[in-house]
Amino acid sequence: MLKGSKGLKILNVFILVFALQGCGEEQQDSAIISVDEQVCLDQSQKNIAMWDYMDDWYLWRDSLDQSTPVTEFESLAALLVDIKAKNPIDRYSFVISKQESDDLFINAQTFGYGMGYRVDDLTNELVVTFVYQQSNAEKIGLRRGDRITEIAGHKLSALVTHEAFSWPGFWEEIDQHTLASFTWRKLDGTTATNTMIASTVTTNTVFATEVIDSSAGSIGYLVYNSFIVPSQEDLNQAFAYFNEQGVDELIVDLRYNHGGASTISNQLASQIGGDNVLGQVYNAPTNNSNHVSDVEYFNLNNATHYLNLSKVVFITTAESASGSEVLINSLKPYLAVKLVGQKTFGKPVGMLLSQLCDEVVFAITHHNHNADGEGDFFDGIEVDCPAIDTVAGDWGSSKDPMLTEALYLLENGQCSPLAAANKPSEQKSRPSEQSYRDFFLSKPFGTLLQ
Repeated sequence: MLKGSKGLKILNVFILVFALQGCGEEQQDSAIISVDEQVCLDQSQKNIAMWDYMDDWYLWRDSLDQSTPVTEFESLAALLVDIKAKNPIDRYSFVISKQESDDLFINAQTFGYGMGYRVDDLTNELVVTFVYQQSNAEKIGLRRGDRITEIAGHKLSALVTHEAFSWPGFWEEIDQHTLASFTWRKLDGTTATNTMIASTVTTNTVFATEVIDSSAGSIGYLVYNSFIVPSQEDLNQAFAYFNEQGVDELIVDLRYNHGGASTISNQLASQIGGDNVLGQVYNAPTNNSNHVSDVEYFNLNNATHYLNLSKVVFITTAESASGSEVLINSLKPYLAVKLVGQKTFGKPVGMLLSQLCDEVVFAITHHNHNADGEGDFFDGIEVDCPAIDTVAGDWGSSKDPMLTEALYLLENGQCSPLAAANKPSEQKSRPSEQSYRDFFLSKPFGTLLQ
């Protein structure tokens, strides 16, 4: 049973919004390509500036077609699409506005109702996967596991089955600046209806910190969703709570975590391993032949609370990417690392966030490796114990198959019979052509968990 729960701030990536969502690039630092006014007022000059940058820093610079008519592209994004088309391995690089980048990494803000959702293909309902703290969705009473059946007078069960229906088209018809009604069925079977309007949402990083009593001792459970700078103190407080409760084991839930800043993923890894990893090699990235990367060492990033664990269990899905994968991979040389859930996304490469006028270029600049030189998980990191991501209650629910499997693994030292029956080949796999930008950027009215 649950021993306690720390009411830390909530954050996730996939939320019902109109703007950029949580990110997943493992960044080394940021840089300026150019903010020169003469360059910024001329698209062809901007294109040239980005091409020169790519020719210098792009990890796969040898794939650049030097005959490309660089000045003819109408935007930086269009030029980058052309570059990626000639290098199929790059499904990661993208360009966004400087404001979007700032909101994501610095301001921790986005615009929307403040909830994530996925479609239940059997009932055509929207299942709430999480709710931001203090968002309008939370204020009207929506919780993880609730099922939305009607929006703005539209019954979803009838609407979704129509031949001409599309989610993008549906969301475009909803005026984000006016009150919209939502009807949903709660976990207890009762229904509720309320109205809300989209607004600016502060995106935090910790969904839950709980301690679960089990035969394996006190097990800490951390649901963490994005490695952004504002989460530094949230992580510190989470581990302060785990120390207070004297946890013996730890489960880190990264099922929707797309990554973020390397300093924060390093901090979390350091707080997990503590004295068993501090001062050791965390990440040994490699660049193209023009540049040599500095080795990253485990670093608490000024955090004062940590555990000294010799093993850890991670919960992952195909939504777990980049910084989440580097965190897992970097701990493997030092700790007994086990994965429960579904294979991760597959992004062992990182980006140097580079500003060009009022845009930011997120281009792949380095390939991450752990202390043992391992880092070729382009197809994702396989799990030890397969489990399905079923939203059957709030975080920490005993009905969550992923958490239940993780607890079984810690208590018994092996996967459950149910996990053994779930062959990896039967798990839903991500499309090979899925781009990283599409992976976490919002659709017209929100991003669906697949």
